[in-house]
Amino acid sequence: MSVDHQILLLLANQVTKVPWPVGAAAAVVCIMAWDSAPHWALLTWAISIWFTQGLRWRILSRLPLSRRPMARRIRMAIALSALNGLCHAGSAAFFPYLTEGQRSVVTLIMAGITTGAVGTTAGQPRIFLAFALPTMLSLSLAWAVTPLAAASRWIGLAMALFLLAYLGILISLARGAYSSLQRSIAMQIKQWRLNRDLRQALTQAEEANAAKTRFLASASHDLRQPLHTLTLFTAALHTHALTPQARHIIGQMDDALAMLRDQLTGLLDISKLDAGIITARCTPVDIVRFAHRMHDEFAPLAQQKQLQLTLDLPSQPQVYVDSDPLLLERIVRNLLDNAVKYCDAGSVWLRIQVPQAEPGRTVHLIVQDTGRGIPTSEAERVFEEFYQLDNPERDRTRGLGLGLAIVRRLTSLLGIPLSLTSEPGIGTRVTLTLARSSNVAEEPDSAPPSTCSIPHCHVLVIDDEPSILMAMKSLLEAHGCRVTAVAATDEAMQQAVSDRPDLVLADFRLRGQESGIKAIRKLRQVWPDLPALLISGDTADSRLKEAHEAGLRLLHKPVSVPILLKAISESL
Repeated sequence: MSVDHQILLLLANQVTKVPWPVGAAAAVVCIMAWDSAPHWALLTWAISIWFTQGLRWRILSRLPLSRRPMARRIRMAIALSALNGLCHAGSAAFFPYLTEGQRSVVTLIMAGITTGAVGTTAGQPRIFLAFALPTMLSLSLAWAVTPLAAASRWIGLAMALFLLAYLGILISLARGAYSSLQRSIAMQIKQWRLNRDLRQALTQAEEANAAKTRFLASASHDLRQPLHTLTLFTAALHTHALTPQARHIIGQMDDALAMLRDQLTGLLDISKLDAGIITARCTPVDIVRFAHRMHDEFAPLAQQKQLQLTLDLPSQPQVYVDSDPLLLERIVRNLLDNAVKYCDAGSVWLRIQVPQAEPGRTVHLIVQDTGRGIPTSEAERVFEEFYQLDNPERDRTRGLGLGLAIVRRLTSLLGIPLSLTSEPGIGTRVTLTLARSSNVAEEPDSAPPSTCSIPHCHVLVIDDEPSILMAMKSLLEAHGCRVTAVAATDEAMQQAVSDRPDLVLADFRLRGQESGIKAIRKLRQVWPDLPALLISGDTADSRLKEAHEAGLRLLHKPVSVPILLKAISESL
């Protein structure tokens, strides 16, 4: 984009409109001078005007798309403007044949066309002057030299001077119009460059976010593998006779592994939400009963920190809202966990309020604390992944900084408005505005799975990590299962044909191009109804979607033993 190119676009647009009034003006001049001026001269002049307009129409309409250098195209526009100006200047040649009144009309017509040229040329100096100078100077000269009555001679001189002055005004207006166009083009170019830079920055941000997601998925997978192995070995140790001291040590190992599992689960939740594979299933939820359950879950943790966890409920025994009970529980659990974690003394409140101003429409669920508070400048940043206030040493007991990031994503998914008000040293208040439900139904119980026994069965385990195969074999055999452990699909097929398994436990990602999904599909060609579970330490969006679309139940490493045993039991 350039000023010259904009000028050519303007000329191309105006050239289709100008010929009609200009041609009509030439006809008016011919009619006025027909009785006094030579007909051949009038017709020659009129034809030259009309021919010039047609020539300009043909050439100027094509100049913006021409491949000629810009300087050459501008010179062509100047030449056409000069030709047009010379043709209009020819009207002054008929002054000797016209009366003073007719001369005034011709002058008004030509001065009006020249004034219009300020707009049609956007005041481009060379193009405008190429037309205006011959037109206006010829009129001025004609008024100065054409004989008039002695008493009216001063009128001719006055008109000549007036036309020269008017030409000066038009030149000044043209310069102003051209300067305005230049500023406008400069602003457009600046805006275009800014938009380009913003698009580039957005692309870079998206690429960085995608790289971060890939890194998290890869790091999460690499960390989950040994953690999964440790979890299985620790669970297998629990099935053996141990001394009290050894059992205490294993208990400490379990606590450390549970902390790592929680942190990796946060990463997995972020990946699931970014992948878009979590869908909300809204049902009527008794929010009063829900609040009681949340209070009972966090009361021991608050008591350990000598905090008072207060439950503030409405007078109604039952209040129902429309929401996904499992996702809502995750939101409130994260909020309560943060409130207790960052409150060193005082109280934490879980409130359910039914606004009187909106009866029957909304319910407010409020988590409030007397903790450290959040500065106003940080109120939005606390919802970013991995961002934590006052934790420069990255104390692992305070998590990874994913709790509020998950809250933000889940509230967006559920369409729940969230507001946060906080003041350093006073505390924080988070309010969720829930849609009230007129239905009454019991929400599903989302209590954590308990350890269950599994029937004696033959389990085929497919994993390319020898340590995981050994740990899984030890754990399942300790629970009475017969285990066949293999590392590849072909080996699994050989074992399954001769000895049908009751269940397949397959790792998602195997060596080379193999995968647990492909292995299960191949085994089901022999045993169509073969139960199968997929185990994965991969949190990449594409992997999560692939498992979801395959219709296989997916357990995420490090899978806890109670969840693993329950999944096996349900599959069988």
